Amino acid sequence: MGCAMAQTGSVDAPAAEWRRVDPENLVLLETTTGTVAIELAPEAAPSHVAEFRQAVRAGTYDGEYFYRVIEGHVAQAGLEFEQRVGDWPLLPLEAERTVPAEGFAPLGNADLFAETAGHRDGFAAGREGDQEWLMNCPGALGMARDTGPDTASIEFFIPLAPRRYLDRNYTVFGRVIDGVDNVHRLKRVDPVDEADIPDFFDKGDDAAKAAFAARAERLAGNEILRASVAADLPEAARPVYEVMVTPSPAWEALKQSKRDYSGIPAVVHVPPKVLDVCSLAVPARRVEAEPAR
Repeated sequence: MGCAMAQTGSVDAPAAEWRRVDPENLVLLETTTGTVAIELAPEAAPSHVAEFRQAVRAGTYDGEYFYRVIEGHVAQAGLEFEQRVGDWPLLPLEAERTVPAEGFAPLGNADLFAETAGHRDGFAAGREGDQEWLMNCPGALGMARDTGPDTASIEFFIPLAPRRYLDRNYTVFGRVIDGVDNVHRLKRVDPVDEADIPDFFDKGDDAAKAAFAARAERLAGNEILRASVAADLPEAARPVYEVMVTPSPAWEALKQSKRDYSGIPAVVHVPPKVLDVCSLAVPARRVEAEPAR
């Protein structure tokens, strides 16, 4: 979750230090490896969130695949081919925004890529002056694009490892808060080679059917069975998630516990008291659907 791997389960924090995820911002990907729960970040990237929600609600991703899964890099999904994506509007780059520092929780130590690293609302973020951006840590949700900065539409990716060089270059508009292990269990595959694309579109219906059938067989382990916005599900079937509040005393205590290893007897050489922003996710947990506090 957030910038590191998604964490769910019990964390010692008062109820007031958790916030309920808005079901309008909760997207569920049911895949062949399991369910992936994503929290969207509309304040950071409103156009990307709106188009992604629209694509989910239109059933665009149902029956599609993670067609590019590169070890140590990203898992990318969508319609894959430009010929199929063409009807979706292109989006402006929303990789960073101007926002006051209020509400930003600094990490507490230096970062290699950002003047200041930290978190806002549980999303790992960097700051420089009044500019702020979400980071490409494992579990982030980013939008793929062509070379031009304003060429993204609905092809999304999830980093499998820190890809911080993508920060401020590709729009991050959400993060996995549960099921990141299911993303990592996807089969490693490369997209269709450009030389083979004519088989899908330029050689007639029979060739296209054969090409798409072969593609489906190759990607069968990476299928998105169904994508849905939680707000659209019946309330009784709607999962409810909470995310630890950032900033909060519980989050500061958790960061400190992961920064200082001096009290662990097995640690012979105590490492520096620093924390990498991608190494600790802001915890999330699935809860019963009682009223939020």
